[in-house]
Amino acid sequence: MKKIKREYFILSNKKCSKASPYLLLLLSLAINIAIVKGVNATPSTTFWAPSTPYLQPYGVLHITYDSYFTISNMLPMYIGLTSGILPTKEINLEVGFDFLIPQKDLLSSLILNTKIGTPEDILFKGQPGWSFGIFNLGFKKGVNDYNILYFMLGKTMLEDWGAIKYLGTVQLGAYYGLNKTLLNNEQFGIMAGWFSYPIDIPIIDKIVLAWDIMTGKNHVFGATGGGIYFFISPSVDLLTGPVYFLSKKSAESAGAMSQLIWTLQLDIDIDLKKK
Repeated sequence: MKKIKREYFILSNKKCSKASPYLLLLLSLAINIAIVKGVNATPSTTFWAPSTPYLQPYGVLHITYDSYFTISNMLPMYIGLTSGILPTKEINLEVGFDFLIPQKDLLSSLILNTKIGTPEDILFKGQPGWSFGIFNLGFKKGVNDYNILYFMLGKTMLEDWGAIKYLGTVQLGAYYGLNKTLLNNEQFGIMAGWFSYPIDIPIIDKIVLAWDIMTGKNHVFGATGGGIYFFISPSVDLLTGPVYFLSKKSAESAGAMSQLIWTLQLDIDIDLKKK
């Protein structure tokens, strides 16, 4: 099968103008959702968690806005930037940061993430992608310094693999949080994720189905969810769907009034290398 490919906005290129009406609509929607308290900052993700070995390409800036809410209250929101910084095919490295809004001070708001890895099929045909990194690297002791290490493997099924190709992209890995207190003594867990085939539909570029899980009842992280990526253009998508916390305690830690919440996420990629 074809991998999920994304094109990127090129600065000072006419491609930007084609998507501008959609982009303005999405930005307006994002701005009007709400300003809420934040929780976890993420690198490249599947749906809820960074349950993917995918790494941001070199020189491509990723802008993200994530909101979470129920009928009666708003939950976490964060705005972040991530970019690939290594100009090599065999090894990629992405770094990023997120601002959690609102917070009492800068140290409580700022959270970093980074990971290194190799994309699929680079070393040999059929080679799975892998990545190792850390997310929720915080600076406010006892507030946001979860400091979670994780490792992921993932593979997009190939066209010549017969019926198995319809599985799409399958991902599996594990995490370990360095802050025992904040994670309620549940520092270790499993992460898994899945992407469907890209599905071409009229008007927009495509849609992609996604699901993932991060196990554990540790603060706000233990949850599962699934939804739909609506690619307005190859470089702009809107992701939406439900998230279910694996325990009432996790939901309460996140500020949710129920274990079932909804998410709306906006992603934009900008290629900084081209003019």
